[in-house]
Parts: sequence; C-alpha cells; structure tokens
Amino acid sequence: MKLKSLFLVPLLLLGLDNGVRAQADACGAEGVSLDHVIWAVPDLEDYVRRFEALTSIKPKYGGEHTNGVTANYLVSLGACTYLEIVGPKPGVTPEMLGDRAKTYAREHVAGFALGADLDNPPEALSKLTLGPRNEGGRNKPDGSALSWVTAGLPDFDFGDDKFQFVIEWTSEPHPAATAAEGAEIMQLTLANPQVTGLRELVETNKLPIVLQPSGVPNIWLTIRTPRGSVILR
Repeated sequence: MKLKSLFLVPLLLLGLDNGVRAQADACGAEGVSLDHVIWAVPDLEDYVRRFEALTSIKPKYGGEHTNGVTANYLVSLGACTYLEIVGPKPGVTPEMLGDRAKTYAREHVAGFALGADLDNPPEALSKLTLGPRNEGGRNKPDGSALSWVTAGLPDFDFGDDKFQFVIEWTSEPHPAATAAEGAEIMQLTLANPQVTGLRELVETNKLPIVLQPSGVPNIWLTIRTPRGSVILR
C-alpha cells in the first residue's frame, strides 16, 4: 500500500542544536510554543516502519495512553516540539475505538497542540476561547508515567476528525527531550478562514506556523530529515 501522506524533496539537512534541546524541560514556562503535531495512522507499527524507511529516522516508542486503546511513537522536531505518531494498539478494533474510530481510519495530520501555562496564560493566548480542562496521561515503556492537562480551542474547526488544543505538562521531562532525534520542523500549515484569530499568537511567539485563511480547512506539516524534506498531510 502506497504511503500517500509522505512527500520527499531533496534538501540539505541542517543540524539540530543539542544545547537548545537540553532546555526542553522549560517548554511552556514562558510564552506559547508549538508543543507537538499529531499524525494519526490506522496501523501504528506499519507506518513507523514506513517513516523510518523514508527518513532514516527510527521513531521512539512512547508508550500506551491511559485510554487503553492507543499508543504512540515520537520524533523530536526541536527543543520544545515533537511529532506524535499515534494509532490503535495491536488487537484494537474499530468497535473498541468507539468515537475515535474515524480519526484512525486513514493516515493524516489529525491535530496540533500549543504548549503554555494554563493557570497563567500569556496575553495572546488569554484572548482566545479555551474549552474545559481535561487531564490525560501515558504510561512509558520504562514504567514511568507522563501526565498533562489540556484545554481545547473551540473557535477553530479543521474538520470533525481533527482537534487542536493547548497542553500544560504536569510531569517531566518534556517528550521532545527523549524522542528520536534527526528531524527538524520547517513549518506547520493551517488552512482555514478562522486562522486569522491565531495571527497575534503566532507572530508574538514566533511559532513555525504558516496561516492560510482561505480554502478547504486542512493541516499539514513540513519537516527536514536526513533524506530531505517530508510533508505529512
């Protein structure tokens, strides 16, 4: 089966600044960051192999979510940003996924998370509507656990199988610090007439996000890898 979401363009790889990566524990402490981008896939192990074959980067297993049905692999995209490749755990059927089944019916960029302090949101974030807070967690392979609090961004709609939210980590270290290395974010493109509402936040925090306030709502991610640039759609 052809992997439709990945497009390779020859491009010189720029090295990551490992010194900056060491600051990952401070992510979200000041301002707003692009915390992570979510790539949802129907077969987690299969798409991880495809990603490695195309980029030469082997995603690192992140563990199982406390929802009991999904797990993920992670690739660092910078000091405070990472790619989450997420899909059903082996043996999980669409019926077991319930309302989540549509999200994992095909591979696609399913959403993104902004990192920030939800108790003391920066000015640009405080101007946006935030949804109710929800606690979440993930059990790591080493037996430790990660925890977080999220709040949705209900004023932005990229489709009923996509989601966008703000996340505050309540555990350490930040996942970007322990994810597989070798990739770097070039840009996250958000296409939606509503995205003009994010302009101040993006510009104030110098986020690697390109806003396209026209066309069909969509999200895609461009990253730099050892084998060139890759676009995930």
